[in-house]
Amino acid sequence: MISKNIFILTLIATATLAQHAMADERITLGVKLLGTGWQGENGGVASSFNSTDGGQLAFSAAYSANKFFTAINLQSGRYQFKNSAPDQFTPSARISTSNVDVQQREFDLLAGYYFWESVSLFFDLKGVSNTWSNNDYRQNFGGLGLGAAAHFPLNAEWTGFGSIGFIGRSEIKDDNKVKVGEGSSGALELGAVYQTSADSTINMGIKFRNYRLDYLDNSTQNYVVNALFVGYNHSFSF
Repeated sequence: MISKNIFILTLIATATLAQHAMADERITLGVKLLGTGWQGENGGVASSFNSTDGGQLAFSAAYSANKFFTAINLQSGRYQFKNSAPDQFTPSARISTSNVDVQQREFDLLAGYYFWESVSLFFDLKGVSNTWSNNDYRQNFGGLGLGAAAHFPLNAEWTGFGSIGFIGRSEIKDDNKVKVGEGSSGALELGAVYQTSADSTINMGIKFRNYRLDYLDNSTQNYVVNALFVGYNHSFSF
């Protein structure tokens, strides 16, 4: 499924690039620090969980040509749970965990287009991987999603921005690629960008992401990962 989504996204990007072969082009590199919290419910057992410590670091690279853009984002962080933690749902059993760290990694490959001057629509091929420290069990979730983003100048130095995106029903698999359930996800991001120079910006804001995961044993796990963030971007024109 992921290979098929990559193929679809590549076709979209290639077709749009062909239309902008002589366009004004720009590459932007960025880094972002996110202070995050992970909280939710383990479904039928009614055990809630809330991380006591955690955060993520993200790196991004984006290419734009006039109204078209594509980007890749890699994000990773570790969350500490002092008491109850997210349960593990394996093909054979449900395993409750506590006093454990969970490593979360995220991957995004985007392709989008500014249909209006300040508003864009985009496709997002997303993958999320969670690994528990007590037994190295890994669970993977991801799929092809849709989203919209907008920016609006506030003055000569500041610009506000916002984005919203959704990942539809997609499979949840263990590290052996065995299906353990299906899930969906949504995200909302709001913030502001400060222009420090012609090619450099500082961005800051808040991000909300929710997950609904439905497992083969009819259990449902819901959780949110919210973050305050600050980042730096530098652009190169050619």
